[in-house]
Amino acid sequence: MELLLGIVIVVTCWMVVRIIRSSKNQEGYKRWRAGNYASENPYAKEKASGPLSQGLFSKRVRTTGVRRFDDGAIRWCANLLATEESRLREVLDYIPRQYTCFHVRKRSGGFRYISAPAGDFRSMQQTIYHRILLLANIHPAVTGFCPGKSVSGNARVHLGRKNVLKVDLHDFFPSIRSPRVRAAFREMGYSRPIAKVLAELCCLRCCLPQGAPTSPALSNIIAYPMDKKMMALAGEYGLVYTRYADDLTFSGDYLPKDEVLVRIHRIIREEGFTMNVKKTRFLSEHKRKIITGVSVSSGKKMTLPKVKKREIRKNVHYVLTKGLVGHQEHIGSTDPVYLKRLLGSLCYWRSIEPDNRYVSDSITALKRLM
Repeated sequence: MELLLGIVIVVTCWMVVRIIRSSKNQEGYKRWRAGNYASENPYAKEKASGPLSQGLFSKRVRTTGVRRFDDGAIRWCANLLATEESRLREVLDYIPRQYTCFHVRKRSGGFRYISAPAGDFRSMQQTIYHRILLLANIHPAVTGFCPGKSVSGNARVHLGRKNVLKVDLHDFFPSIRSPRVRAAFREMGYSRPIAKVLAELCCLRCCLPQGAPTSPALSNIIAYPMDKKMMALAGEYGLVYTRYADDLTFSGDYLPKDEVLVRIHRIIREEGFTMNVKKTRFLSEHKRKIITGVSVSSGKKMTLPKVKKREIRKNVHYVLTKGLVGHQEHIGSTDPVYLKRLLGSLCYWRSIEPDNRYVSDSITALKRLM
């Protein structure tokens, strides 16, 4: 019994000594990190909370840091973006830190994940868009995110067509990976090192983020070969083809659905995208036709869908009769720009139905409340 007690005491003392030594080593490691690493990485203190996590974070930063980029490319890009080289290196050091991420509810249900660039990083992306991407060639069939084009313009070209085939691309932005983005900048004439920096600034976790001002334009540029093939396919069957972001629309008086769908699916797969089969719709002559949120069912003029009209009318009525505050309290809304959003919906309605007297009168009435 005494022997067993002695063994327990010895083992306990040995464990206490190991814990004390480990604690001292950790404190020394923390002091080393504070003196040697935090000055190199402005994010280390916030991102790392313990020796183990610091070690992991340290490894990540070393493997993904700005040393991957050519000094000359960084200098050129900093000049383009009108920023300091040190700031550009700081941004490139850890891109995810430059975004604010959140979810928004989809009209069809579920949520959409948004990654919005913050602060001066957004200005950098806007500069890339205006000084580079806006000058690139976009296929004529593209109607989304192009100056002078809109959802109503996308629907207008299909007005009066007997048959409509709507095809949706699954995870459009996430499916465009960083190698394709680098290749796009290379095709625009930029050197490999510069294309690498520009692609890094436009991607988040190796793909195009939804919410960045550069993503729509880059997707249009990268999808050019697909649009070219789709246009050629439409021409073979006497169809009209347009694409608004991830929505592909074909229309014509004669549209052999099954035959055309097989070829569409093949083109989509060849170009590195995925077709969302659940959202594929074939609308024959006598079916209701809504294209990118605009009804072309009459065959003669575009209108806003009836469901959307009823919703806007209801909100306008209650704002004008109960007052803005009373209406928002009734529906449980705390949106500080609710009135502006409602006016925006009315202006969109007017862009589709410019001769609608109710819309014009409602806009005038709501503006008096501002």
